[in-house]
Amino acid sequence: MNKLTFKLSLFLIISLLLPLMGVGGSIWAQQYATILYRQSELPQAVPVTEIDSVVVRDVAQVDATYFDVPKDTVYVAQVRESHWKGKKIGFLGDSITQYAEYVNSYAKLTGCTAMNYGVSATHMARKNSSDTSAFERRYTSMPKSLDMVIVFGGTNDFGHTDTADFGEFSDGQKASKYTFYAGLHRLFAGLRTRYPKIPVVIMLPIHHGTEIDQKEYVVNSDKTITEGKNSKTGKTFREYVDAIREVAAYYSLIVLDAYSYSGLTPMTEIGADNRMFFKDGLHLNSAGGERLARWMYPQLEAVYEMFYDF
Repeated sequence: MNKLTFKLSLFLIISLLLPLMGVGGSIWAQQYATILYRQSELPQAVPVTEIDSVVVRDVAQVDATYFDVPKDTVYVAQVRESHWKGKKIGFLGDSITQYAEYVNSYAKLTGCTAMNYGVSATHMARKNSSDTSAFERRYTSMPKSLDMVIVFGGTNDFGHTDTADFGEFSDGQKASKYTFYAGLHRLFAGLRTRYPKIPVVIMLPIHHGTEIDQKEYVVNSDKTITEGKNSKTGKTFREYVDAIREVAAYYSLIVLDAYSYSGLTPMTEIGADNRMFFKDGLHLNSAGGERLARWMYPQLEAVYEMFYDF
């Protein structure tokens, strides 16, 4: 007996018994005889319209619609559940991840188990042989039993002056090359090897801002804009973002372009007394975390369907 058959049978039994209990005409009896379904529990072969139903968005709407429909109506509550509910997701990042504004929001939206591997002030690429905190070293501390990995970094590689040389794409995975490009190659290749059967998602960093570390842009007194550069490498943040995109494409990893399309940019909050999405011109506040998580949501639902049955 499937769930629908069982629940409809239960409904009929209750409906028959309640009059015998002397409560058939009461509001209590009517409410007790109302059965709530999640839409996902209904077999596709049984259209909702054929089981005398009223579709409501959530359980709270039942009372609001109750007196407008027949008393023995079956309510179908449309509840959208994420594919990632109950799945384990590893978040590899820097302070934006460690502070967990977007991580917690995404976990709340989806019901996933979020495993936070964010460490403040860390870089994607190693600066030198003694650098053990870079992403390219830390990813091996994440368990192999994850269902998805999300990598979100790069802002410190640009924003700090004690960073690796920029290098070029041809640096590849050479172990003794301490450049941004080489670090990306080692990180992305390593993730492909460690997680060959699950989605590895590279999320491009949101805009770096104008108030912390090396500035992505400088707004001049006459309102013109100068693109900032890292004082060591001479590269713009846009070039760092493009490098991440380029190396991720080489390994055919999934890329979410939060830099271009998330709607989050601290440049719009320069000098603002009441910031909307940022704490300090770089780090997300709770509203910013929720905005980013909601932007991630539909894209990662599609990613699930690429890898898993649903």
